Amino acid sequence: MESNVLIAFGMTFVVGPVLAALLLRMPPRVWVIALLAVGVVGATFVANWLTSQSQMSPYASLAAMWLAWVLAVSMVGLALRKRIENPRLRRWVTLVTLLATTLPWFGLATAQIISG
Repeated sequence: MESNVLIAFGMTFVVGPVLAALLLRMPPRVWVIALLAVGVVGATFVANWLTSQSQMSPYASLAAMWLAWVLAVSMVGLALRKRIENPRLRRWVTLVTLLATTLPWFGLATAQIISG
């Protein structure tokens, strides 16, 4: 395996869920959710800017888009945890949020398979 693939795997399956778990521990306040939304928009703009820079590696843009994904999933999970009072459903929301952070890996793997 290439080192880039191992780094992407580690980011997706270790760093993503850990970052989401830390973000879900924040208080479910509107300002926190709004701050996460600003983070999503900011990471998306950074990814777009990195894509336009010809001397930059495409992996930098991919990492910024991955960060935007993790922030967005965490934002939705936090918003749902704010609305749901049942502790059992809140645990399910946490579990689904942590699992959803790994979805970009499957998209990346599918793209590599298709591109040959």
